[in-house]
Amino acid sequence: MELYQIRHFVAIIETGSFTKGAQRAAVSQPAISASIARLEAELDVKLLDRRRAPVVPTAAGAHLLETGKAILNACNKVKADLKAIRTPRLLRIGILQSLSSRHVSGLLSGFRRANPHVAIEVFDGSSEQLSAFLEEQQLDSILTILNGAPSTFASLVLFKEPYVLAVPEEHKLAHRKSVSLADLHDEPFILRTRCDFYHDSTKALAARGIKVRVIYQTDQDDRALALVAAGLGLAFVPAHFGAPLVRQVPVDDLGLVREVGLLWRHEREDDDLAEFAKFAGRHLWTD
Repeated sequence: MELYQIRHFVAIIETGSFTKGAQRAAVSQPAISASIARLEAELDVKLLDRRRAPVVPTAAGAHLLETGKAILNACNKVKADLKAIRTPRLLRIGILQSLSSRHVSGLLSGFRRANPHVAIEVFDGSSEQLSAFLEEQQLDSILTILNGAPSTFASLVLFKEPYVLAVPEEHKLAHRKSVSLADLHDEPFILRTRCDFYHDSTKALAARGIKVRVIYQTDQDDRALALVAAGLGLAFVPAHFGAPLVRQVPVDDLGLVREVGLLWRHEREDDDLAEFAKFAGRHLWTD
């Protein structure tokens, strides 16, 4: 018994004739007739009642029809699974630049291990850039700031975090429960120019007449933390940032909080995206 014979048999039953069954199977009528004849000879049983129109299965044929459909479905599933392994489904994710590299890499590597059938393409960008890419359908989902996000997108809040003061372990403010902006007057500062609230934090200092000594400006968050750890200065950072030899101290009157989560287009909702959202929701974003 060959798979093509089962396909021919099912095609005849489902269309009700040899002629239509041959058309569905894309073979000639003599070829499909010969195929069924060989199958009946091999099994030594009549499978079709040819005297009736439409053609119907015999009792033996009805049993083969049920089993044959299950065989064909199983074969189709195996083909689909192998195709998925050979050609993984693609998920294009945009990642906010100011998220911790360590946490992002942990999320993506963990999701990839759990879902090897899904290929991931990752793009960095600012909140504005990522929203534009999502709107233009260049990305399937973005991990970004949700504060004021367009309501046209579906969203999932992952965590909320305040901005805190990153302080070297040996600094005089390192063991304070909290500080005020006034405590930062004349302190050496490292500015994260890629910070999403960069202008808000500088305005907060200026509004209170507080001057800090800017000793370094960088768009690389890891470098900013490394310089803090080295004792060169202080920095405002999101609370989920962490590094050895760096302490985080709350700032009472800074008042900057960001809401981070996923955005995606409603029409892109599918199992792969739903699984990524669930995985991101379970990820540990704070130390």
